Amino acid sequence: MAQSWGRFAALIVVLEASEAGSVCSAFTVLGCATPDEAGSASTAVPSAHASVSPAMTERSAPSHALAAPAPTCQPACTSLERCESGHCVSSCPQGEVFVPATPAEGFTMGNGKPGDFNQKHTVVLTRPFCMDQTEVTVAAYRSCVDRGACTKPEWRDVNSNFVLPNREQHPLNMVTWDQATNYCNLRGQDLPTEAQFEWAAGQGKHRYPWGNEDPTCENELADFTPGGAPKSDPAGDVGCHGGNTSPVKAHPKGKTSWPAGDIFDLGGNVWEWTKDCAYPYPETKQVDPYRAVHPNLGDHCYVYSLRGGGWNRSMYALRVYYRGASRHTYHVPGLGFRCVRNPTEPGSSSNGEVEHSTGAQTAATSRQVGERVEPSR
Repeated sequence: MAQSWGRFAALIVVLEASEAGSVCSAFTVLGCATPDEAGSASTAVPSAHASVSPAMTERSAPSHALAAPAPTCQPACTSLERCESGHCVSSCPQGEVFVPATPAEGFTMGNGKPGDFNQKHTVVLTRPFCMDQTEVTVAAYRSCVDRGACTKPEWRDVNSNFVLPNREQHPLNMVTWDQATNYCNLRGQDLPTEAQFEWAAGQGKHRYPWGNEDPTCENELADFTPGGAPKSDPAGDVGCHGGNTSPVKAHPKGKTSWPAGDIFDLGGNVWEWTKDCAYPYPETKQVDPYRAVHPNLGDHCYVYSLRGGGWNRSMYALRVYYRGASRHTYHVPGLGFRCVRNPTEPGSSSNGEVEHSTGAQTAATSRQVGERVEPSR
């Protein structure tokens, strides 16, 4: 009897020393095959009198129970961020810069008087976005054309970067709104709204993308034309560097800096298409504004807003609040584009669109076509 009790006590000690799978350990002690060992050689039964170290008599907690849970981020991060140590940090793809949402109070968009086409009003952007560091280059767009996914831009113009030699790192020009939109959408991106462009460029505090200093040909802040190009030759040999565009990033002093990185040429080089229909700003505060259609043009938008100014425009067109506008079929040497990536949300479309405020419908809207400013080649 004493020997039996000794064997039983040893069995209990061995069972208590196991961490996980105690049933399986019991099979092993008893010399039985575990379910995973069926058909294999039997396991030898240890002696009932085998010595047991003191360490074996203490139950060890499973290692995973000792690990502290990873901190979570509240509120949850967007699809453009990742959670690290309880904080959301930017996670934009290479070549894109994370632009945060505006403060809760928003920023002042526009610079006009009440009732003006460009009247000041408050805009709140509740979601961050990733913006391309540069305007879309000839090389990037050519790759899309070579794959058969994009159509060629207008190439019969003497200033078309698509056919000129040594222009692969210049911004694509001679491109329509539809071609620009298609390119961005193929990349899971979209054209920026006017509000996104103005917030990214001016950060709610600057006159120009780089600050408040006026550009000159000497300070190398931007590619532009002092006084603007003459209407008799809008695409001629004008500007600080002669006619046509500069390579992207050729004016690093004119960059816009965000904590996540720098964005180049938001002022000068080429005008840039936006997603918004061009019509007068509303008077009231707007949240995530997106002017999808023109109230006087049915269910679509014929004329779209342009931003940034171009190499053949004066410094005034480079100011962050300055607006141009062109027909969606327009394609000229001084017009290109860049893309933004919006966060995806449950129920949103593939390019991250959600419902937006379309702005107040004002009587001044009817003046839109007469007041648009086209980049005129």
